[in-house]
Amino acid sequence: MKADYNIIEKMLIVELQNELLNQGHKASGELIDSMEGRTMVLPDSIVIEILMQDYSKYVNNGRKPGGKKVPISVLIDWIERRALASGDKEKKSMAFAIQQKIFKEGSPTQGSFKFSKNGRRKDFIDFVLENKLDPILTKVGDEVFKDFNVLVDKMVKTFNSYKF
Repeated sequence: MKADYNIIEKMLIVELQNELLNQGHKASGELIDSMEGRTMVLPDSIVIEILMQDYSKYVNNGRKPGGKKVPISVLIDWIERRALASGDKEKKSMAFAIQQKIFKEGSPTQGSFKFSKNGRRKDFIDFVLENKLDPILTKVGDEVFKDFNVLVDKMVKTFNSYKF
């Protein structure tokens, strides 16, 4: 019986998506919807890749104060998705204010924590790998072990059915 390691990939994606939602990171759902996995079973290992939008690195790692400024166009897009302002002048003004706040405080900003359900606003990847991977592997291991037990039981019954 061959184990289905794709289940690990799928479970990891669900945990990453849940952590993003709990951290309050859903403007358009684009990052959450972009996640896809690839599992490769090699002779001596299993490689699981989880692919997602490039900006996930900023969501995961945050930004340091005084670093490279977030492009105004990115902030305007975010403001439009959240329907936070109407009219070009108001959107640009709000985008500039957000840009300055992130430049001054870094991200996540203090004010952004109001969107979080779990008190976290970054390290969604790290959190899942540190806190959710072992339970996933245990569950998958239990399933593989159940299959192994069924196989061994069949072998024992077959062996015992022989008359010596």
